[in-house]
Amino acid sequence: MHFSRIGRLAALVLAALAIGAWGLYRWSEMPLTWEHSPAEYTVSPGRSVRQIANDVAQTGAPLNPLLFDLFVRLEGKAAHLQAGTYSIASGITPAQLIGKMEKGDVVPIEIVIPEGWTFRQMQGALLDDPDLKPTTKGWTDAQLLEAIGATESSPEGLFAPDTYRFARGTADLEIFRRAYRVQHKRLADAWSERTADLPLSNPYQALVLASIVEKETGHSEDRPQIAAVFLNRLRRGMLLQTDPTVIYGLGTSFDGNLH
Repeated sequence: MHFSRIGRLAALVLAALAIGAWGLYRWSEMPLTWEHSPAEYTVSPGRSVRQIANDVAQTGAPLNPLLFDLFVRLEGKAAHLQAGTYSIASGITPAQLIGKMEKGDVVPIEIVIPEGWTFRQMQGALLDDPDLKPTTKGWTDAQLLEAIGATESSPEGLFAPDTYRFARGTADLEIFRRAYRVQHKRLADAWSERTADLPLSNPYQALVLASIVEKETGHSEDRPQIAAVFLNRLRRGMLLQTDPTVIYGLGTSFDGNLH
């Protein structure tokens, strides 16, 4: 009789667990509807599942933090929810919400690094961007170059002008890394197609010369001729004698006029 009671109790417990799990899965497929939609919330690194659910609920979405926590743990996805800023709209289900965070389907933010910017201009833009984490503030150029794995001695020209998309809270160092990798590949591709008689010894020298040519004129049709002049001067060991190099050397002391 004693074992029979234990068996019945165990069966009741299992039945209750099964009903509870079934109820959770039903709940996970029920759309969340609320008035102020869409809404954004941010998942910071280190936030627990319950804290994430509370963050979502604070947007006005009728998400039950306890059920959310239980369902995520039942699915074994507690360690798979990614940090970032997410946008959700009325009608999303808890299961779809978890799917967004598991894939890292975050709200994309962009920063544009224009052509012609100096390294200091790019650095200032990244440090001032409110959506980026300024992890490199106060670093020396050598520290930054070491952190991104660069072998060059100067950061000038190492970062590709482009539009970079990122999630809110991304470290500025990550943008530096991405821009460096893009520029490194572009330089390698261009260097592999160079003519054999160039008076240049590496891709970085080619980049410097291309930058000087670009600054020398705003007319693209004139650049091949200007580049040819500079290459001939280099072959003869002459000075380039070009305004952009003087202006760059003057830096912030340049007043708009060369004397």
